[in-house]
Amino acid sequence: MTINTDPKKIDEILSRGVSAIYNTDELRKRLLSGKQLHLKFGTDVTGPLIHLGHTVVHRKIRDFQELGHRVTLIIGDYTTLIGDHSDKVDMREDRTIETIKEDEKTYTEQFFKTVIPELTIIRHNSEWLGKLSFNDVIHLAKQFTVAQMIERENFKLRFDSGKPIKVSEFLYPLMQGFDSVELRCDVEFGGTDQTFNILAGRHLMEVFDLEPQIGFLVKLLPGNDGRKMGKSLKNFIPVTADPTQMYSMLMQIVDEVIVEYFELITRVPMEEVREIQSKIRSGENPMQFKKQLAKEVVSFYHGEEEANEAQSEFEKVVQNKDYSDVAETFELKHPMDIIDLMLKLNFASSKSEARRLIDQKAVKIGDYTIEKFDAIIDKEGLLRVGKRKMIKLVK
Repeated sequence: MTINTDPKKIDEILSRGVSAIYNTDELRKRLLSGKQLHLKFGTDVTGPLIHLGHTVVHRKIRDFQELGHRVTLIIGDYTTLIGDHSDKVDMREDRTIETIKEDEKTYTEQFFKTVIPELTIIRHNSEWLGKLSFNDVIHLAKQFTVAQMIERENFKLRFDSGKPIKVSEFLYPLMQGFDSVELRCDVEFGGTDQTFNILAGRHLMEVFDLEPQIGFLVKLLPGNDGRKMGKSLKNFIPVTADPTQMYSMLMQIVDEVIVEYFELITRVPMEEVREIQSKIRSGENPMQFKKQLAKEVVSFYHGEEEANEAQSEFEKVVQNKDYSDVAETFELKHPMDIIDLMLKLNFASSKSEARRLIDQKAVKIGDYTIEKFDAIIDKEGLLRVGKRKMIKLVK
């Protein structure tokens, strides 16, 4: 395979949305060499959904793939059993092999919405971690100190506040680091919350007399409300959202994060992104830039035609309140639980499907997104579930 060594393209990849690279000069040298690089990216199965926050690193991996490089996606079925504490101030809930396998079913399908399947290999770290002896684990544990673990911000916060830290959590960076030893990749990718884990991989590779991987850390995408993105905060946009849902969700982001979204989850040239930033600062209406952002993202995941339709639907229904195409009505005689209402209207086949649709932010009243399973509906308005299910609620 021919490897693209265009210096301008490489410099863009090494700067856009990047938090840190260990180290930049070495990676640039390898990218300019024309040799195909082996990339590593690990993901734990913490739930059934991948959201746009996850895709920041996925898009960066795709940038490398478009140059001709290949990636190994590690499904962390063993590391998920412990749970990565890097972005948490409390312990994660325990997972089981059964729940991990269930949630994993759609993971690769969602991953391939962003990365190129033909240049991707899927592995599970249970393949090698499950074969380690207790003596092997002791050898890995000797390479780090308790002080190194405790000085990590979230551990320190928990320790100082008296919150429990399981000894097993200290094993997480050892396990992720050993993934690097096993695969012997050139580059490992992650968000800024993965800094310690990725550097642990570099260190362990040296312990095993291997050339250390390059660590590539991308910036984290903020939630649609400007806070840190998290599933528990429900301020994320799933990649499984249909075109209309995705477009509408992107139109709901706060103005303060528009530029970050352009930088991290689109490939609009950075020169244009900086112009957008300047125009917003000078007082231009952010709405036009949100529309551009939404159309860019929806076009990438669903195609330009679907993006155009989603934009038209948003302008008609949300901006202009034009419900003329919605003929059906439902008389809301009394307040109803949203899940019961969805079942009554045949907008969901079961309570679990209704909860899944709410979790995916697919349920709206007017331009308001229903986020709670126990939400009570007691007013008139247009109820929408997904792209095509709509009904007027009347009293």
